[in-house]
Amino acid sequence: MVFSRKMMVLVVAATAMAASSAMAADPVPAPAAPGCPAPDNKDAVAYIKNPKWLRRPSGDDVASVYPPHAQREHKSDRTVMDCAIADDGTLQSCEVLDDKAPGRGFDKAALSLTKLFKMPPLAEQTAFTGLPECIRKLGPPHVVIPMDWSATGTSWSGR
Repeated sequence: MVFSRKMMVLVVAATAMAASSAMAADPVPAPAAPGCPAPDNKDAVAYIKNPKWLRRPSGDDVASVYPPHAQREHKSDRTVMDCAIADDGTLQSCEVLDDKAPGRGFDKAALSLTKLFKMPPLAEQTAFTGLPECIRKLGPPHVVIPMDWSATGTSWSGR
C-alpha cells in the first residue's frame, strides 16, 4: 500500500491521539496506606510532636537577642517557628509561621536562636523511627516551636 504525505500525517496524528487516550485511561493510583499521605501530595511533611531536646537556648541566650526597644517598653509577643530537622538533630530551614506583634523584631530574634536547639540524631528518635516508612520518605521531619516572649521571662516548647 502506498501512502501519500497527507495520509501519513493522518496516521501519525491518529497514533498520537490513541497514545494520549491510553495514558488518560491509566488506572487511578491506589489509596495511601493508613497514616500515609496521598501519593500525589507533594506538600506532605512529617512533624515530630513533643520532641526530646538535647539542648535549648538558655535564659541568657534569649535575653541577648530580645529586641532592646521591646524590652525598654515591656512589650511581649508570641512567635511560632517551623523548622526542618537535620539527620544530626540540628534545625534548618526555619521560618516564622506566626508573629502576634509583627514589626517589633521578635521574628528575627526567634530565628537567631534556632542554632541553639538540638535534638538527638533522627536515627535515635523513636518519634521518627517509629513512623511508617512512607512518612519517613517524605523528607526531613519538621518541628513547630512556639515562643512566648515576655520582658519578665520567655518560654518555648516544641510540638
